[in-house]
Amino acid sequence: MPALPFPPLPRHTLLGRSIRVAVLVGVIASSGFPRARAAEPPERVVDGLQVLYTFEALVKGVFPDRAGVGEGIDLRIDKPQGVRFQAGRMGLDGPVVIASEGPAKRLTQALRQAQQFALEVWITPAEGEQTGPARIVSLSLDTSKRSLSLVQEKGRYELRLRTSTTSDNGTPATPTPDGTAVHRPTHLVATRTPDGVVRLSLDGKEVATNTVAGDMNRWPDDCRLVVGNEVSGDRPWRGEIALVALYARALSADEIAQNFAAGPPQIEEAASLPPGQSESIDVVGERNPLFPGLCFGTRG
Repeated sequence: MPALPFPPLPRHTLLGRSIRVAVLVGVIASSGFPRARAAEPPERVVDGLQVLYTFEALVKGVFPDRAGVGEGIDLRIDKPQGVRFQAGRMGLDGPVVIASEGPAKRLTQALRQAQQFALEVWITPAEGEQTGPARIVSLSLDTSKRSLSLVQEKGRYELRLRTSTTSDNGTPATPTPDGTAVHRPTHLVATRTPDGVVRLSLDGKEVATNTVAGDMNRWPDDCRLVVGNEVSGDRPWRGEIALVALYARALSADEIAQNFAAGPPQIEEAASLPPGQSESIDVVGERNPLFPGLCFGTRG
């Protein structure tokens, strides 16, 4: 297949890195003596990136798609008062629906053509024993029809994937081991290669593998992309979420480790920037990446 486009370079540098450097300069200037420079995090992988979301704030009522690929697939929330924002993370304490306003057709077609993908999130579950299963990210039609879903169920995470050999509900699922879904910041990546190998990685390390045979040609064009719930609003996930990214290819183990090392978006230092800056830092930015180096069942 032809090479997928890279997202355009943004007009600002990696947000977390630029803020950290600015803070460091301010500290050095005020202290009067040199200090060791903090190591810069690696740049995020961008090859094959299709959509990218951060959740530090709403921008004109939506969470903009920051990947810069084709027509952006922005996400709109039905109850803005139902979320909280703190230090670059969005807290979900009750049922809200954060979804594309229409079908995420561009995303569906890119992943279906590639017959592979990587789904990446930075999350902190409110607790491990969530059920429903609770939807973290889904590309779905309703509670019984999906293309793929990353969910949390009874202390573990699961990838549900529709192929020519699985159900419309994406079952049987590929789970992580019991007890791996816990209340802590977690980098979770699910990948599928064209030959059907599915892998789940936590904090840069593979924890589960499976073969989900068949092709992805049954993915319908009218699925919507949803974060933190089902389109119907009755499969809520509770916790904090900082980043969601989808690639039209399976990231390698090294690339997953690279994105883990890059870390989640960091903006908490913004209030600590030294005074007298010649120009302001655009935290939310335009529809550009922050990282330049850079369908469901009745109970399942």
